Amino acid sequence: MNPSRSTWREPMVWMLVGLPLTSVVIGFALLFAAVDHAGPVSDSPDKVAHIGHLPVSAQVAPQAATAKADAELILRHHDGVLEAVPTDPRIARGGDLTVVLTAQDGSAEVRTLRLRPSELGWRGKGDVGNGRGWRVVATSDRAPWRLSGQWPIDARFARLAL
Repeated sequence: MNPSRSTWREPMVWMLVGLPLTSVVIGFALLFAAVDHAGPVSDSPDKVAHIGHLPVSAQVAPQAATAKADAELILRHHDGVLEAVPTDPRIARGGDLTVVLTAQDGSAEVRTLRLRPSELGWRGKGDVGNGRGWRVVATSDRAPWRLSGQWPIDARFARLAL
């Protein structure tokens, strides 16, 4: 008579139980290694603005951290005075603001206005002119951001964003 062998001494048992168990253990080890060494997680993807045909990142330089990626600026005019008020207090101020207005009615008129720092943002003499829509671009001489937007016909203010 043949003495019976123990079940664990059969190679087929190890193939049916051992290989799947080993793959589960290796999978958990890889998952632990991936989570443990993932590195910093970005809260939001990098926004990209287009200047002409060139894409420019919102995070141009490390100094750009002073301006939020979704920074906004409100332009308003009253009695020949143009005022720019940032909606985010982290927008770097202190330097002059250059505002370029380009007519959208096909006349190709371009107005460049220089605004000086004020208590709320920037202020300077300038007239937008009623009855005309404008494409607006604002840049600061001290910060690496460039905001753009539309000034609709007969509007009292314009909202500029990255």
